Amino acid sequence: MASNRSIGLIETRGLVALTAGIEAMMKTADVQCIAVQRVSSGYFAAAVEGSIAAVRQALESGTQAVKQHGDLRSAQMYPRPHEAAAGVLENGTRAILTGTGQRSEPALSEGQGGSGG
Repeated sequence: MASNRSIGLIETRGLVALTAGIEAMMKTADVQCIAVQRVSSGYFAAAVEGSIAAVRQALESGTQAVKQHGDLRSAQMYPRPHEAAAGVLENGTRAILTGTGQRSEPALSEGQGGSGG
């Protein structure tokens, strides 16, 4: 990841609040949404990537939108993240969001899950 790149994370309670936050972030700054995850029951997180200034502006706009539509749990910016840290977000959601592929679910190996008989 280039040294002037940054990652911003926003965590909300409720899907409507998250959607409002993502929409605000994408419309107010030159950022890309690189991940969307369900954290736990009712809690969701989204990650955006862009320049440090763009991510800062996106998080400000996103947090305001989330507060208008629901509950903000947390927002955090990671300027110039290490490649290993940025790689944590590489779980397949980037491919879905950019339209370059589908996220594959891990297959159950024999003896796991199911209603064995």
